[in-house]
Amino acid sequence: MTRLVNLIFFLTGLLTTANAWSQAPIIGAQYYVEEKMLVMPGKHEWFEGFWKSKVLPVFAEMDGYMGYHISTIYPDPDLKKEEWDFGELLPLGPPDEVFIPHGGLQLKGTVTNTMIHFDSLLRGTYNYKVIHYWRDAKSLRGLVPQFGPIWTRVHGDDDPWKLLETEYFVNLENHWDTVYRITH
Repeated sequence: MTRLVNLIFFLTGLLTTANAWSQAPIIGAQYYVEEKMLVMPGKHEWFEGFWKSKVLPVFAEMDGYMGYHISTIYPDPDLKKEEWDFGELLPLGPPDEVFIPHGGLQLKGTVTNTMIHFDSLLRGTYNYKVIHYWRDAKSLRGLVPQFGPIWTRVHGDDDPWKLLETEYFVNLENHWDTVYRITH
């Protein structure tokens, strides 16, 4: 019984102190959508603010939406370099090199001892990733049909798609979504 009580207090503490801006991956989600965006220079603070104030309140109202996290290739400006610099093998963001020594790796059965870092090929095409977690396929299918009506209810704007076009996407140089199924 003590373990159960401790677990309840632990989980309650997590729920009440969790910062929705930086959630960890969500247990129980069956799908996630990864959005990659290249936010224009000088627009990073604006981007994060827009997401917090405009986009995330809409997602939070959607059936089956379980949370998110946002990541970037930029270091926290409040940290010293030694606090975010993890060395040549673990740079923040994609490394400069595509082919990196890595013992034991094979390519089509031939030992190459080389990692091919495909994110390095995409270097410069995105600087933010937003991961959205969805309970199941049914809730993910509801994303697009729910988005407009919920946006209007939350923000009062009649045409959220036009607002996104004129205020959001004009501050991005690129954007794409990829859906993944989570295996348990």
